[in-house]
Amino acid sequence: MLSRRDYFAIFLMMATVFFIFQFSLVMKAQGNEYDVNEHVVEVELKASDVPVVEAEKKVWFVGDIEGPVGDAVRQWCTYTRQQLEVFSEIPEPITITGLEAIVIDPKTVDIKNKTDKLLKLTELRATMIFGDLPDAAYIDSDEELKKLLGITKVVQPAVHVEGVQIFSGFLLGGETVYAVNKDVPEEKRFEDLDLDIAWYDTGLGTKTYIVGVMDEDLVHPYDFPKMIWRSYYNGTFIYAVNGDYLQGMMGIGFLDSMMYDTKEYYIYPVVNANNIVFADFPYLSNENSEELKKIYARDAEGFQRDIAWPGIISMATRSEFCMTCFLSERFDHDHEAEISRDETKFYLQQMKELDAEAGRSLDYKGSISLTEKAELSRKYFLEEGINYRFRSLYIKEWKDEMKDILDNQEPDIRTVVSSVRNNNQAISFCSDNVTIQYATNKADEYTFKNALLYRSLLTSLGYTNVLVDMSQVIWPGSEDDEWQNFFDHVFSYVTSYWSDWMVFDATTISESDARIRKMLSVKYSDEKKDDKTIVLHTSGADENYFIIRLHDTEITGISDNAEYTRIEKDSYLLKVKPGDTTITVRESEEVFHYDGPFD
Repeated sequence: MLSRRDYFAIFLMMATVFFIFQFSLVMKAQGNEYDVNEHVVEVELKASDVPVVEAEKKVWFVGDIEGPVGDAVRQWCTYTRQQLEVFSEIPEPITITGLEAIVIDPKTVDIKNKTDKLLKLTELRATMIFGDLPDAAYIDSDEELKKLLGITKVVQPAVHVEGVQIFSGFLLGGETVYAVNKDVPEEKRFEDLDLDIAWYDTGLGTKTYIVGVMDEDLVHPYDFPKMIWRSYYNGTFIYAVNGDYLQGMMGIGFLDSMMYDTKEYYIYPVVNANNIVFADFPYLSNENSEELKKIYARDAEGFQRDIAWPGIISMATRSEFCMTCFLSERFDHDHEAEISRDETKFYLQQMKELDAEAGRSLDYKGSISLTEKAELSRKYFLEEGINYRFRSLYIKEWKDEMKDILDNQEPDIRTVVSSVRNNNQAISFCSDNVTIQYATNKADEYTFKNALLYRSLLTSLGYTNVLVDMSQVIWPGSEDDEWQNFFDHVFSYVTSYWSDWMVFDATTISESDARIRKMLSVKYSDEKKDDKTIVLHTSGADENYFIIRLHDTEITGISDNAEYTRIEKDSYLLKVKPGDTTITVRESEEVFHYDGPFD
C-alpha cells in the first residue's frame, strides 16, 4: 500500500516530467525562426553571364532539330559547351577542326540511297551517331550501310523482347536489367520500354552496350538482339541506336556516355543537385472539403495536418531528402473557401524542423488570369505578415504571362519549377535573373522508361527533380488519387527508386538554383599533360562540379583548389574552384596483368 509520501513523490515526478516536456516545446517553438529561409544562396549570376559557346568543339546534327533526337542533341551541346550546326540533309565533308560528333536522325532526314554520302563523312574522323535506324528491310538491302553499321545479318525485321539489359561502363549506375520478374506479375505495370525491335547480328570489332533480353533457354545471351552498339569504319567510331533512347532529356546521358566511350578521358560540368518538390502543398484554404470528408472524414485542413503531413514527415526522415513545398493560398478561385489563418505559420515551423524550404504555387483553376492569381498570392502572404523569403514559384505549365509576372510583380523570385517541359531544356534561364527547373520524374509514376530517364540525367547532369503533385490528392479524380493509394506508391518509389543519388547531393530548390547558375556560366577546357596528369581549366563562379570518366584508371591526387569523390569504377565527381586544377591518375589496381611466361 502506497503512503501519502509515495503519492506525493510520484506526483512531483509526473509534474516535473510534464514541465520539462512542455518547457522544451515552448523553447523549441520560440527558437524556431520559421520566417527565415536559410536555403537562400546568393549567386549573382544571370543569363547574360552565360558564356557564348566558342568554336573549339563542334557537333553537326542532321535532321529536324525540333524532333525528339534534335531535342536531346540541342540540350547536350548547351550543357557541354559545344557549337551546334544543323543540316536538313546529309552535308558534304569539308575541312573542319574540332568536330566532335555527327548525329544523324534517320526518322527526320532521308538517308536511303545516300550511303555514299555517309561514307564520305567518315573521312572527317568525327564520331558518327545514328539516333535511330531506318527500317530493317532497307538496311538488309544496302550492303554498304550494313558494313558502316557493323551489321552482318538481319535476323528478323521485328521481334518482341522481354526486357532491356544495360551493361556496366556505359551509363553511371552499373549493369541493370529492366524486365518484369515473372514471379511478380504486378510489375507488369512498370513495363513501358519499346520491346518490339529489329533483330540484328553484328560482326567482329563491334561493342554492345544495350541488348533486348530473351528466354535464355531459346536464345544464347551472346545472340540477344542489340539495341545500342558501336562499330568501327574507316578510322571512325559509328554508334547505332535501335530504339527510342536518344530522345529528349533521356538522350543527353546516352550522348555523354558515347563520347566518353571514344575518349581516353571525358570531363563535363554537372549540377550536383537532387530535388524532391511537393506542388500545391499545403493548401491554406479549406477547399473541396465536402468531397474530402466523404473519403477521410476530415476537411482539407484536417486531412493535411492529421493524415498527409505525418506521412510526408515519415518519408522525409527515412529517405533523408531535402524537400521544397509550394504553398497554395487557394486553388479554386471561382468558389469561396475558408482560409485557415494559422496554417501558414504551422507549416513553416514544421518545415524549419525538417530543414525543408517553402515556395509559392501559382497553380489554380477559375476565371481569373495568371497575372491576377500571382497578385492574389503575393498579397495574401503580405497581409498575413509573413516575412519568409519565398524565392521560388511553381506553375504546372509555363505561360508567356510568366515573363511579365517575374519582371514586374515578383522581383525576389529566383527560380521557377514546372511539370510540363514542352521540349524546353531541363534546366535553363527563363529570364535574365530567373532559372527554370522542369520536373524530371513524377514521384508516383515509376516505370522502366522513367527509371532510365532518371539514371540518364544523373549521368549527364548529376541532377534530378522529382515531383509530388498534391493537387491530385486534394482534388481526386479517381481512387488512384486518394491518399492511401497515392502515398503507397510515392512512399515506395521515393524510398527506393527515386533516392538512388549515388554521391550527388540532396538539395532544396533554391540550393539547386544556385548550382544551376554556376554550372551554366562556367567556362572550362581540359588537356592531358602526360600519362599521369590531366589539367582542368575553369573560370567563373566560386566553385563548380564536374564529372570525370576514365578507362581502367583511378585518381591518386588533385590540386588544393579541388576535391574529388568516387562515383563508381572509372568515374569521379569533382568539386573545383576557378583556376587550373591538376588531376594525377594511374592505372587502376582493379586491372589485372599477366607477367609470366605463356608456355
